[in-house]
Amino acid sequence: MTSNKLDFLNDPEKIELLQKTNKILNITQSNLKKIIFIYSKPKVGSTSLVTSLRIFVSHTFNVIHIHDEEMLRVLGNITNITINEIILYNHFIGKEVYVIDVYRSPIERKISTFFEKIDCYHFNNFCHEVNKYDIHKFFNRFDKIFPYIGNGDHFIDTYDISIPSQFNFEEKFLHIKEDGVHYIKLRLKDSELWGTILTNILKEQVKVIKDYETVNKTIKDSYLRFKENYRLPINFLDDLDKCPYLNYYYSESEKNEYLNEWKEKSKDRVSSFTSDEYKLYEYISRENNHLDIIQQRHYLDDGCRCKGCRIKRFNTRQKILNGETKIDSIIHEDVKSDILVSRINIINKIRSIKNYNNNNNNNKRNITTLSNVINLR
Repeated sequence: MTSNKLDFLNDPEKIELLQKTNKILNITQSNLKKIIFIYSKPKVGSTSLVTSLRIFVSHTFNVIHIHDEEMLRVLGNITNITINEIILYNHFIGKEVYVIDVYRSPIERKISTFFEKIDCYHFNNFCHEVNKYDIHKFFNRFDKIFPYIGNGDHFIDTYDISIPSQFNFEEKFLHIKEDGVHYIKLRLKDSELWGTILTNILKEQVKVIKDYETVNKTIKDSYLRFKENYRLPINFLDDLDKCPYLNYYYSESEKNEYLNEWKEKSKDRVSSFTSDEYKLYEYISRENNHLDIIQQRHYLDDGCRCKGCRIKRFNTRQKILNGETKIDSIIHEDVKSDILVSRINIINKIRSIKNYNNNNNNNKRNITTLSNVINLR
């Protein structure tokens, strides 16, 4: 490992905090020696990846999904620590660590980012009310904030690793081992190949299933109308042509094809918010927000490792391998309720059988008594 990356390991307070963090992330409680961190920006397709890996490899790997340090703070009350430190620390204590990131085409990612909080943040209203809005209200708001949302790339900006001069367009992924950690970069446009790619890297069979898609949410009507009718301001397209991430992850032909598709759906120039105007917009949106934006049941598989969830996960895996596309969620509370209902049904069946047998025995006794009477006569 690079020395400056390891400096935090000489800090006793930092080590103690990392140990507590591992407990909060349920790493300490597991006897598994392998960990996968899905460490990506939001709205790039990572939730489907997390659910797929939990269903197929959680008997071998701990699978942890994280976007940034703010997510650590909100969901785990973890502060004064970076995700990179958590990753390197777990390799240091003997874990085999894989880190996976996903790149998604920029316009689609921005649209998905916009709709993720369109109700509670951008319009401060409930989904069923937002669905009634004029679609042009969405267009106008999206254009105003377009340059400021859905930006950045962890693999290039945050991982602090050496990356190749260009993406591997032939194999459709990058796999770099640095500081003893495996770093993997995928593209959402190649999601149909993810199963094969990850099976080869992880040495475990993986099939990818879709999870947490916007088209399946309450806001889907507005989302579909937006996607069908939105026209991109031509000046935004000019800016995207210079995007360093698009130019790295897409080949020249892929980039040209992508930009040309949007050029056919473009419109006249539009002025977005200035930087100061957007800061004010963020401040007002946060102040006005009165709705709970903590997402519940974010995953099809919440990753619980209790016996009931492991059994359901195994059965779900078999269904997927058998070609079934409609599968039930693996949420601990639901599994626990299903088990309770199943046990109650079994008890009721046993009682029914006992009652049936008792009734039969009573009938037999009645028949015997009648027979005796007849014989006496």
